[in-house]
Amino acid sequence: MTLRHIRQLIADGELAPALQAALDHAEKSGVADTLNTLTALSASLQQTRQLWNTGQLNFEEYARQHARYTQALLHCLDRLPEHPNPAAARRMLPEDRFKKRLLWMLALGKLLVLGRLSYHWSTGGFNDDQGWACMGILAPTLAGYLYIVLDDYLRAHKEQTPAAPRYVSGPLVQLVWIIIPAYMLALIFLMEKKVMPPHLSFTQMTAGFALVETVLGGYVSRVVSAFFKSE
Repeated sequence: MTLRHIRQLIADGELAPALQAALDHAEKSGVADTLNTLTALSASLQQTRQLWNTGQLNFEEYARQHARYTQALLHCLDRLPEHPNPAAARRMLPEDRFKKRLLWMLALGKLLVLGRLSYHWSTGGFNDDQGWACMGILAPTLAGYLYIVLDDYLRAHKEQTPAAPRYVSGPLVQLVWIIIPAYMLALIFLMEKKVMPPHLSFTQMTAGFALVETVLGGYVSRVVSAFFKSE
């Protein structure tokens, strides 16, 4: 269904079918932000109609709400392409699936980094003081990420009403899939340069750790804090 047909449904007063058609169009187009807005709008419309059907909402308020939803839907249609974009839709992910993949990538990546550190520590590439110092740099960030993730899941578990489904745009998904591996590989590369010629000094390696954590780690931290809400 084209946007012209959806607008015609709105003009005919068929707000619910128009909203559903807009949801389908946004999902097939891969426009995550607009799809999230439409999903929330659909839930609000259903709640308003339930209040109207049970007599908890007077006609004037219902008419105002209906007009507000109509205006919001028209605004969303202005942000959608005339024709769906299947390629963009394939790159988009439901937020729940994205968060699970993000969690596994972070946990496995950090464990790989710590495992590589343990290997070099056990084979003499790092002495005890250096090994504990590296552990003190790397472990707290992993613990911090896992704390935020655990807090988010516990908070979601306590909520009585399930949240409306949300989606993450394809470009952001691709950016995260690039940044996290680059983040982990950069940390491993610095450790390898410490133990393999030409050797980095321990001071140079830890300075590199600080740079990686500030730049790439900062992006990762921003993504984690955006999608995993901490109380």
